[in-house]
Amino acid sequence: MERRKTSYVSDIQNETMTESRHSGLNLTSALTSSVLVVLLLVVGVKGHGRLLEPPSRGSMWRLGYPAPVNYNDNQLFCGGVGVQYGVNGGKCGVCGDPWNSKREHEAGGKYANGVIVRKYAVGQVINATVELTANHKGFFEFHLCPTDNPFKKVSHMCLQKFPLFISNTDSTRFDVPTSELGYKHKRITVPLRLPVDVKCRACLLQWQYTAGNSWGVSPDGRQCVGCGDQEQFYGCADIAIGHDDVVLGKPTPKHPWYFQTEEEKEQWHYGVVRFIGGSSAGVKLADSFRMVSALRLWTLWDLVLFNWIASYLATSAISL
Repeated sequence: MERRKTSYVSDIQNETMTESRHSGLNLTSALTSSVLVVLLLVVGVKGHGRLLEPPSRGSMWRLGYPAPVNYNDNQLFCGGVGVQYGVNGGKCGVCGDPWNSKREHEAGGKYANGVIVRKYAVGQVINATVELTANHKGFFEFHLCPTDNPFKKVSHMCLQKFPLFISNTDSTRFDVPTSELGYKHKRITVPLRLPVDVKCRACLLQWQYTAGNSWGVSPDGRQCVGCGDQEQFYGCADIAIGHDDVVLGKPTPKHPWYFQTEEEKEQWHYGVVRFIGGSSAGVKLADSFRMVSALRLWTLWDLVLFNWIASYLATSAISL
């Protein structure tokens, strides 16, 4: 009886120890899974690249320019694959902001302060430098959009008209070296040839990085790594071409005047006096004040207010 009791107690202890081991293993497994999930999330949000030369709108603060600090300047990736393709139908802001967001790196945004960072000669070969914080294969492309106004909205259509060619080649694509893949900081310099027929007081230079490390399906049904929808990263820099008198490193002053563009005939814009564009009326108005760049021109509302005050004073004088 005593032996049976001892055996029974021993069995209970063994079962308890076994359950403890299983519980410990389950806990360890759960913790391991949690750690893996956290690591995957961290890897998933890790930045991937930034345009440093010419200094981009989101990164110029790193080089001492007067600009807001953006610690996520290497994460201008359209919100990620899920947002870009799943939510926005493949659309992305020209500077990497999610299409359905405020787009702080575009004209009117927090980081688009009108600072011209570089000026080049027409047709010059320039060096663009990109710092990759994660190499995902793929390729770079660079585009240009002349606006003569750093506060003007830039479209993908304008940028596609002016692709920049890799120097000494007939290609606009620069394949990212794959010798060092993964999360390693690496600076890559790409020689670019500026167009021989573009001259601007303000041009937007766009860097676009299309990754090639995700499994996908191409339009023809082929499945492979690099096929189908891939992650994209962007950077935008404000430059001048063929204008040595442009002042670098200082925010372009805004002076209110109204003009219409050929593309947006119904929309009035907040412009810059020395950057002329738009309808004949707008150009004529700006040309008359071209030599007085610091003058604040009256806006449409100023004129309305002035007329109202003048009418009120005139009426008051008559009544007296």
